[in-house]
Amino acid sequence: VGGTATCATESAVPDPTNKPPCLRDVREFGASGDGRTLDTKAIQAAIDVAAGHGGGVLLRGGTFLSGSIRLRSNVVLCVEPGSVLLGSPRIGDYPEWPSTYPCRSSDHYTRRSLIFAEKAENVSLSGGGIIDGQGRSPTFQEPCRRAEAERPLLLRFSECRNVRVSGITLRDSAMWVQSYLACEGVHVDGINVSSRANSNNDGLDIDDCTNVRIINSDIWSGDDAICLKSTSRRRCRNVVIANCHLSSRANALKMGTDSTGGFDNVVITNCTIRDTNLAGITLQCVDGGTLERVLVSNIVMDNVGCAVFVRLGNRGRGMERPEPGRLRRVIIS
Repeated sequence: VGGTATCATESAVPDPTNKPPCLRDVREFGASGDGRTLDTKAIQAAIDVAAGHGGGVLLRGGTFLSGSIRLRSNVVLCVEPGSVLLGSPRIGDYPEWPSTYPCRSSDHYTRRSLIFAEKAENVSLSGGGIIDGQGRSPTFQEPCRRAEAERPLLLRFSECRNVRVSGITLRDSAMWVQSYLACEGVHVDGINVSSRANSNNDGLDIDDCTNVRIINSDIWSGDDAICLKSTSRRRCRNVVIANCHLSSRANALKMGTDSTGGFDNVVITNCTIRDTNLAGITLQCVDGGTLERVLVSNIVMDNVGCAVFVRLGNRGRGMERPEPGRLRRVIIS
C-alpha cells in the first residue's frame, strides 16, 4: 500500500483524458537541488511558466530546499523517486497567506504552508518522491511548540476543483500534514504519511469538501490520521475512504472536531487500524450541524484505546448559543 507512481501518471487508474504533461525541470529555472540553497524562486518560476502554457514541473535528482510555493491551475508538480522537496526551517520563508474562505480553519489554522493552492482547478501533486517539512526543527518547537497559525502545513488546497495527490511520501510536518478546504473533487491515492514531529500533526484533513476519495494510503500520524471537519455552514459531503492503513496518537478515523455544517453521504470501508491511542472510529457532532448517512464497514483494529466512539453534544464552537445538532442514519458493521 502506498506505491511509487511515476510522474507520467497521476493515478493507478489510467485516464485517457489526462495525458502526461510536458514536464519542466526546475533546474532550468536556476534551482540547485543541493539541500542548502533556497530554491523557492526557481520552483515558483517553473510553476508560473507551466501555468501559462499547461503542463508540469519536475523535481529530479536532488534535495530542493524551499519556502512557500503556490500551485496554479492546470499544473502537475512531480517529485521523482529519490528526490526530496525539503521545507525550510525558517518561519520567515513562509509568508502568511490565509484562505479567503470564511471559516474557523482560515482564521486559526491554515495561514502558512509549504505548498498551497487557492481557487485553482486541475492541480496535481504526484511522483514517488518525498516532501519533508522538517517539523522537528527548533524553529517550529519554541516557544511552547509555537502557535498553530505560525507553523506551516505541508499541503493546503482551498476552494479548488479537481485536486489529485498520488504516489508521494509526506513526512514531518510542522503542523497539519494536509488540509483540503471547501474543495470539490479531491482524489488522494497511494500516498504515505509519516508525521509525529510536532503537535497538531493530523495526517489528512477534509474540511467542507464534496466528492472526495481517499484510497490505498498509509498514514502514521501524531494527531488524527484522517479527520473530516466542517468549519462553515457548508457540509462535508460525498466522501469515500477505502483500503487504508492507519495509526495515530489520537484517533484513526474521525468526524466532527468541527461540525458547523455537518457531514452527509460518507462511506468508510476496508481499512486496518493499529496502535492508536484514542478511538479507531470517532463520529462526533458537537457544534451544531447534522451528521447523517454514514456507513462504516469491514474495519480491522489492533491495539486501540477504544474501538468506536459516537457522540452528539452541544459544545457549540462558533455558535452564539450552543445547541446540539443531529446525528442519525449511521450504520457500523
